[in-house]
Amino acid sequence: MSGVSPVPLFRAVVPELAQARAAAALRSGWIGYGPECRELEGAFTARRGGWALATTCCTASLYLAGRLLADRARGERPEIVVPSLSFVASGMAFLQAGVTPVLADVRQDDLTLDAAAAERAITPRTRAILVVHLYGQRARDLDALRALADRRGLVLIEDCAHRVDLLDAAAPVGDIACYSFNAVKEIPCGEGGLLWGRDASFEDLARAVSNLGLAVDTPQRASSLRHADYAFEPVPGLKLRMSDVAAAIANGCIPSLASTRAKRRALLERYARLLAPLAPAVRMLERRDDDSFLMAVVRLPAPLRDGIRSAMARAGIATSVHYPSLSHHPLFGDPQARGAHCCDADLEVTTLPSWLGMDAADQQRVVDALSAALDAVTAQAGTRRATPAT
Repeated sequence: MSGVSPVPLFRAVVPELAQARAAAALRSGWIGYGPECRELEGAFTARRGGWALATTCCTASLYLAGRLLADRARGERPEIVVPSLSFVASGMAFLQAGVTPVLADVRQDDLTLDAAAAERAITPRTRAILVVHLYGQRARDLDALRALADRRGLVLIEDCAHRVDLLDAAAPVGDIACYSFNAVKEIPCGEGGLLWGRDASFEDLARAVSNLGLAVDTPQRASSLRHADYAFEPVPGLKLRMSDVAAAIANGCIPSLASTRAKRRALLERYARLLAPLAPAVRMLERRDDDSFLMAVVRLPAPLRDGIRSAMARAGIATSVHYPSLSHHPLFGDPQARGAHCCDADLEVTTLPSWLGMDAADQQRVVDALSAALDAVTAQAGTRRATPAT
């Protein structure tokens, strides 16, 4: 592909307002956890109620949620039901916090947690259910999982790494929500996250654990010229708080959230039109109005996927796999636990390039490369490419 620029999987696009706010934060003289972080927390509590804590990343938010569960377990190691198809952080953060992830299968259509499978995974040690809004889809079984959690006396935690719900008209569903502001997410500040909670009794512990077990944070200590003395909570903690520079970028991205989501939707709708002739060999996930349209994910024939991806790479097109099943990880137990739907999906899912600023010509290149790769790999395998039904 000499002379032709490759098409990357993603490219971060930061609004001018966010760049200006980051510069202002750098000039302010206060770049650690401070007023920008407080403003970001307020943006979520103003819309969702409850309390919020700006963190270093979504993994940190998930870890803190796990610590809250472990604290209430009073010495017994609790369990949390986790979808088998998700990023490794959805299990690893809880494992690190002293909570055992128990994998449950996903739905066939949107690949998010299946409520019936979640109920089958509940044991006497279960204390919570984690629902992941995978690829930016609002999980189809979210309301059913809320009802299940209420019926069984469990905490419902939302992993909102792929979908920021500030645009939702409906009331929040989960008891706890964890957000990501990673470079490839809806609010891209490089690295950052946020923990939201409905139960006020969780807040003090979350803030202490995120700040090395300190009872008073730096802005509070520095509120007078005679800084307040350190005070400690009887809990072990880590340093998991966001910086004001990162929070300033996030605050500068929030006003454009609706417009950037509309652009992402247009990208995925164009992909759907361009890819339609490749069905049923290439299948896009069906998207709904309440999705964030964050990722362009297709399902390819499992025996051909790796060959197709290699051929596309030779054509200058980046692809990725999001995600291998958590059951493949040696720390998460029985590989058979992933379930039938996840078993199919994690061998088929492929992420295509999709980012703000990507134009129609780039998308056409991606689809042309995918079509050519599909034909070549199908021929090499000695199989016949399926054609759309007429």
